[in-house]
Amino acid sequence: MARIKLPPGNGDETIRALGLSESFAKAIAGYSGAIYGEIALSMREREAARMRVAQINQCPICLGYRFPELEAEGVTEAFYAAVENWRDSELFSAREKLIIEYTERYMTDHLNIDDDFFKQLHEHFDSKEIFELTSIISGLMANGRLLQVLKIDQQCTLSFDEQDTIN
Repeated sequence: MARIKLPPGNGDETIRALGLSESFAKAIAGYSGAIYGEIALSMREREAARMRVAQINQCPICLGYRFPELEAEGVTEAFYAAVENWRDSELFSAREKLIIEYTERYMTDHLNIDDDFFKQLHEHFDSKEIFELTSIISGLMANGRLLQVLKIDQQCTLSFDEQDTIN
């Protein structure tokens, strides 16, 4: 049960909570749309980051959500299962391992991400990709924690079209 009073209605709690603030609903929908929109990082790379955020946030919906259309890219149950123990996995490229490591560091020890680590990132990513990855981690972390702290039942039905989200 949500820790805040939600507007009445039959819609899921996430949509009803967003109905409390049109400006934040638009911002969250826009950010979510950017995460899954046309950017430099592949969906497989985004999924590696998303799953590590979900594991650290302990978000039950995100932990269980899958993109079936990504199976052809190797985003399988084995992929998702390997994310937590990425260091020991052969499923990930060096670039993907850096994505997962960066996500983990950002989520758990962001003040100790040093210049040496950024040097490693720059060996595999350009500045735009690093910015996008950082933004993805930030958005996923924020959305997951917002919903969990407020105990809003999550259905993962947010539309990336902000008009659908706020109406």
